[in-house]
Amino acid sequence: MATEALALTRLTTDYMVEEDRLCLRGESEAGQRVTVWLTARMMRVLVPRLVAWLEGQTAGQPMADLRQTMAQESAVASHEAQAPVAPTSPADAFLTRSIDIVTAEDAMRLVFKDGEGDEARKVQVPFLATELRQWLAIVLAAYETAGWSMTVWPEWMLEVRRPQASGQRINLH
Repeated sequence: MATEALALTRLTTDYMVEEDRLCLRGESEAGQRVTVWLTARMMRVLVPRLVAWLEGQTAGQPMADLRQTMAQESAVASHEAQAPVAPTSPADAFLTRSIDIVTAEDAMRLVFKDGEGDEARKVQVPFLATELRQWLAIVLAAYETAGWSMTVWPEWMLEVRRPQASGQRINLH
């Protein structure tokens, strides 16, 4: 029997120095909480795919990079702070082993999995373009804090850096 993916509606993203990983603490509409760990190696694969989806929205348009910068600035400026998702027990945490990316024209969904097969734990996070931009700004700040290689980030994202802060979060709905 396949496990159903837990759909998250709130997300808190932190860089954890002692783990050298990103920690995503998420909460579903029903209040279920989970912690998902992401390594630098996993993020080096994920970030370019997310950026490519955003860039696809302005592909073929004049001044595409400027449009991306402006959209990123708007998304970062509209991000509202909120209370963090509370930590979970170790039993409600897992290290991401694979990520499915499901895209539509104006939205995407990431499905974080702790393994393959029917018994893998799965957590899904839906993003509209603005939410994805806000989350990527938080991830970019975490990259800087971690000292991870910045080569995965396009110039238009680097131009719109937000102040570094711990426990930055995004409300998805």
